[in-house]
Amino acid sequence: MSGLSPLQCEVAAKELMPALRAALAITMVREYGLSVYRTAKLLNIAPAAVSNYLAERRSNKKLVRKLLEDKEYAAYVKEYSIKIIRNEVKVDEVMCFFCKLLYG
Repeated sequence: MSGLSPLQCEVAAKELMPALRAALAITMVREYGLSVYRTAKLLNIAPAAVSNYLAERRSNKKLVRKLLEDKEYAAYVKEYSIKIIRNEVKVDEVMCFFCKLLYG
């Protein structure tokens, strides 16, 4: 099994993870009607971070749009949002999945 290079992991940590958290938060609140507080708890982030993601004040806006508007990525964001809401998957596992999908 080939892993990601240290550079890919660094890019993922700085760019992908905040953008993915933003995409998941936006989906959970806008698509599934969760509160900011419930979303924050599920994603293990502060409610203020969710509010900032919803107002597009945090993360890479271009990457967030790609995750929400690209047909393939948006389907995965929705699928994993539901899985997180149902406690079927941990957020860390979702991060790993998207990291491998985009950089692997």
